Order: sequence, then C-alpha cells, then structure tokens
Amino acid sequence: MILPHETLVRQKICIDFASLKHACPRGIYLTPVSSEPLTWIGVLFLKKGPYANAVLRFRVAFPEDYPQRPPVITFLSDVFHPMVTPLTTYTHTTRDPGTETVSSGDEGRLPPGGFSLRHGFPEWFESSTSVSNADADSTRSGAMRVPHIVEVLQYLRVAFDTEAVLDSVPLEVAANSGAWHAWRTSRSRTLNGRKSPSTQGSRGTSIASTERSTSPRQQPGGARRPGEWNWQGVWEDRVRKSIQASISEAALFGADGHDLINFLKMDEEALERVVPTGSTQSAV
Repeated sequence: MILPHETLVRQKICIDFASLKHACPRGIYLTPVSSEPLTWIGVLFLKKGPYANAVLRFRVAFPEDYPQRPPVITFLSDVFHPMVTPLTTYTHTTRDPGTETVSSGDEGRLPPGGFSLRHGFPEWFESSTSVSNADADSTRSGAMRVPHIVEVLQYLRVAFDTEAVLDSVPLEVAANSGAWHAWRTSRSRTLNGRKSPSTQGSRGTSIASTERSTSPRQQPGGARRPGEWNWQGVWEDRVRKSIQASISEAALFGADGHDLINFLKMDEEALERVVPTGSTQSAV
C-alpha cells in the first residue's frame, strides 16, 4: 500500500518531533499545534552570548514537501538579528540565494520575523526551483542528504548565543542588513583590531576588512562622510530593547489565550517554595 505524500510528510514530522525527546538542543522547548499538523510552537531560552537572558517565542511551519524544502521559522515578536527579517513587508527569499530584497507577498518569501537558514543550510537553497519527483524519490532512498530538524534547531540556538556564528554570516545572506552592519560595527570596536579566528568571515575575510569593503564612502582614518549611517551603539541599544521586550511579553503568561506554552509569574518567595535553595531542578 502506497501512502499519500501528505501522510508521509506528517509521519516524518511526528517522527522528528519524537526524536527531540532525546536530542532537542538545550534551552529550546517545542510543542505541536493540534489544530495545525504542520506547525510547532517553540520558546528559546538564551543563557549566554549577545542575547543572554532573552526568552524568544517562535513558530516552525513545515511545507507540504518537507524535508525537500526547509521549514519556515518565524519569531513572534520583533527581534533585531542579522538572520531575522524585520517586521516589514520587505524580506529575503527562502529559495533563491541570488536575489535581492523583495516583497514578502511573493511566493517563497520569508515572512516578517522569518529566520533565514540560507547560511547554515545552503543545500536547501542551491536551486530556486522545486525539487522534482525524481529528486524527492532519491532523497527518500538516501541518495541525497537533507538536514534534520535537530540540526536546524541547533543552528537556531547558536545563531543567537555564539558570536563566532554571527561573525561568519556574509552580508549577501543576511535577512536584516541593518542588524548585520550594527553587529559588525559593535564587534569591530570590541575586538579593537585584534586578530582572532572568530573574526574570520565565511569566505576568509576579517570583520574589519568586510566593513571597509561595504562602506565605499568611508574616508581615510575612519571618518564618515556626510550622510553616511552611523552604526555606533545601534546593536547594543536594539538588542537590549529586544531582550527586555522578550521577557515582558504578555503572551508568555497566557494573555493571548494561547495555552500551548506559557509561564507563571513568581516573586522570589513563591519561587523558593517551588524550588528550594540548592535544588538542581529547573524553575521553568
């Protein structure tokens, strides 16, 4: 008996979710949406890196031809990050890595808040056309490897908590060019000209040299020409606001009526009653 393709995809997603019980990256919590078989809701807790202490809600939507095409990960609140499209109508495509910024209303485009997988998983974006049935059959037989959802979630986490990953993202695959420039400016100032393996981009160019190459109006000595955008302090300010907004969202505590994942507000006294001092149990 040959099962319909849609049934096979749903079975694949169920198997992938079951695998998360033993392999889900630390700090990520997910649950399926019962009314939407191809959708998961998740929360990302960050303990280190530029977004330390942030609590980020996101949605994972699987296409009907998954895993031949990648899932679409969408953050449910405004996140200032090079790999996350801003909450506007202009975003990057999920299929063709050679296109410029385009309207998210076009087919195959990342939605506002969409997380770009183009840098971490280029094998999903080598062609702007859909995978043929023959290719799909060869994929299922093991002839062509496709990324596993555990790998995708691992990449999602390290893209927020590991500076070296952000350093390696080239501008042409960034989903938010403003966040990319702000991060590069912040890192250049932090590193202060010191050579470090983490400052090397994906093509072997350093952050400092990339900044020079993407700032044609930069004058000798680092001075800005009139009208050139000043990225100094933008990263720190926007990320600080994003972190604060993420931990104060009413939706985290069930205010939107969505009870798939939510939390209880506790003061220190209440928390002590639930998790005594010295306990190794998680309060979440």
